[in-house]
Amino acid sequence: MDQIDLKLLTLLQQDAKHKYADLAEMLNLSAPSVHARVKKMEQAGIIESYGLKLDPSKIGLKLCAFVRVTTEGVGSELGRSLHRFKEVEEVYSVAGEECLLLKVRTADTASLSNFLDEIRRVKGVRKTITSIVLSTLLTRNVLPDPSDL
Repeated sequence: MDQIDLKLLTLLQQDAKHKYADLAEMLNLSAPSVHARVKKMEQAGIIESYGLKLDPSKIGLKLCAFVRVTTEGVGSELGRSLHRFKEVEEVYSVAGEECLLLKVRTADTASLSNFLDEIRRVKGVRKTITSIVLSTLLTRNVLPDPSDL
């Protein structure tokens, strides 16, 4: 990966629907060259997929919370089983007193409370600690500094 690839990734993050011709013009490359670079990054797994970025609050999921979960035994096994809860957006296996960190989205505090009641009944969950997000100050995909290449 070089500085041009990083610039290309930055442009694709801003708008994944850019046409190769437009990207080529912005990068001073040919469209086939841009296409080849994109395909190479897809094959290398750098670009995993293309998708929509939704505003959860506009589809009824106004509350975001992080739930730290202390488990009995191996947390990673339990973590993989949490896909059945529609509220769970992300699951991380973490170091520290808690084994898992969940990012969850619900409509409101009542829905969050119901979710927490359900998760506490899951075999292997010993304790949960919940932090409700008041506001999101920063969200972004981080790319390496071009000078590090």
